[in-house]
Amino acid sequence: MPTRTEGSHDGEDFVEASMHFLARDKLFEVEKPYSLRFPPEGDLPQSNIKREKFRVAVNDMRKGEPPKLDENGFQITNMESTMQYSDFDDDERIKSVYLAEVEASLLKVLGGKHVHVMDFAVRRRASQFPISTGKEFETLQPAALAHVDFTVREGERLIEVMYGERAVEVLKGHWQIINVWRPLRGPLNDWPLALCDAQSVDFRNDIMAGDIVYENFVTENLQVMHNPDQKWFYLPDQTTSEVLIFKSADSEHSDAPGKSPYATILRGPTFLSIYDVLIRKASPHAAFYNPRAARDELPRESIDCRAFVFYADLPEYPPVVEDIFQLFQTHL
Repeated sequence: MPTRTEGSHDGEDFVEASMHFLARDKLFEVEKPYSLRFPPEGDLPQSNIKREKFRVAVNDMRKGEPPKLDENGFQITNMESTMQYSDFDDDERIKSVYLAEVEASLLKVLGGKHVHVMDFAVRRRASQFPISTGKEFETLQPAALAHVDFTVREGERLIEVMYGERAVEVLKGHWQIINVWRPLRGPLNDWPLALCDAQSVDFRNDIMAGDIVYENFVTENLQVMHNPDQKWFYLPDQTTSEVLIFKSADSEHSDAPGKSPYATILRGPTFLSIYDVLIRKASPHAAFYNPRAARDELPRESIDCRAFVFYADLPEYPPVVEDIFQLFQTHL
């Protein structure tokens, strides 16, 4: 895929845009980044995350060789749906129809043995976004801070939550966490999704584990710090049948040298092995303001799902004993 680096000016193959990243701040030498998904009591800040904004060249992924999931961490997949635009107002219809379509599509495209969609989020950009109105938006908004949804060890923990005592059967085989992202109407250029080529990410120096804290559950994601060597891409004029799939975690692919006792780094108040901190061939992502979007384009509306894809050749997969939908009220 052809790319441009920082300092370039807009061209046919890329657009220059502002993106937000975790700041390289000394605070995170002693504190782990966190964000609370509920109003805290007392003087506890709702989040300790500090952001930095950078100008980034976001490349057109339609140009050159198409991206590949196992090399770049993301790819474009054609996925038709029986869902109509108005159907995405109905959570029960999404669960019964759309998620089944996602599972069938991932099985076909990736050749897995079993797929389980954990959750979904419908995002409808308010016309005021990203400017704060002083009140919470009525709908979920684009996620503008670069991140990866899960660490590998968090994926393992979620499997243990979902399958209980029988999780060990699933964990013996290869598994991935795959995000599935599509617009509800298109062609989409308003606040599109940017994806970072996994091969361009310095996982040892530019990634840091963080906590997303719900009232009854804590999950671990990865925050991303800016590096000019990162190569970012987006899909201009994305249609409703063009689905972006990208990795949040993969139990096999790793840039890490293995579980060496010497392979440890300090991240916040605890030591984490490189094996745990590195997201293996995962693609950081974030929404961004696209200066090329037409002034009269309607605000972005999209749905993103997060799914486990399993490859273990089991006679029968165990039933889910804990519904992740009930644990994640919303996701990033």
